Amino acid sequence: MNETIKNKMLAYYQEYYREDCSLPDWDARAHARLEEETIEKKRMEILCRDFGFEMKGKKHLIVGAGTGGLAICLKNNYSAEVFGVEPNFEVYEIITLRCKENGIPTENFLKAYGEELPFSAGTFDFVHCFTVLEHVADVEKCIDEMIRVLKIDGRIIINTPNYAYPYEKHYKIYFPTFLPKVFGGLYLRFLGKKSNFYSTIQRVTERSINKILVRKENITWYRIYSSPKQDTGRARWLVNWLFFKVFVYPQQNIIILKNHN
Repeated sequence: MNETIKNKMLAYYQEYYREDCSLPDWDARAHARLEEETIEKKRMEILCRDFGFEMKGKKHLIVGAGTGGLAICLKNNYSAEVFGVEPNFEVYEIITLRCKENGIPTENFLKAYGEELPFSAGTFDFVHCFTVLEHVADVEKCIDEMIRVLKIDGRIIINTPNYAYPYEKHYKIYFPTFLPKVFGGLYLRFLGKKSNFYSTIQRVTERSINKILVRKENITWYRIYSSPKQDTGRARWLVNWLFFKVFVYPQQNIIILKNHN
């Protein structure tokens, strides 16, 4: 990674973690993002190993392409044909530079929204949507668009927080997600954190996503749950009760398979 791209990435993530998320370790987190290809490589290896996905040479779409870690991972490790959409101008500029540096056609990445994907129906073998659904304006429309552009027997891989669980992933704090959103903002300000970013978040839950998916035809979908560990922090009694008694998990990991009509 050349110094120009490195500095742009650091500036973007430093502002995100410091200003949007009010995190005390914002600088360390920003520097860690420079290694995002390594993180994505491990995530793809787990999917291929545990679910038998064959990603090599396939056509992939990344909804919310970010600063390019997954795109570069798929191109370099799976010889994949990679496309993506990213609505944030600053991030889009970074991923364009990274595509040029890594031999990925820049025209494959478009400044667009998940609710209006600029691709033909039945185009992609895989669609990746990682920590994006909580940021879109219309969750169902985004899911519909991902299904539309997916090939028959293709797969959508979704990760998004579960706001039925009392934790705010972006702010890295236990959080009263059961409160109306306006009170959630007040709670953040009480803790000395900025709440503007929180006001933009879609508080998706397992129930809200399930209600959308059961309405869709010609798909099969399932959720992936990892084995929970006993929490030893200050909120351990609540966390352990949620995990082991009522099975509420902090993350939603969903795979959607597009079936024949």
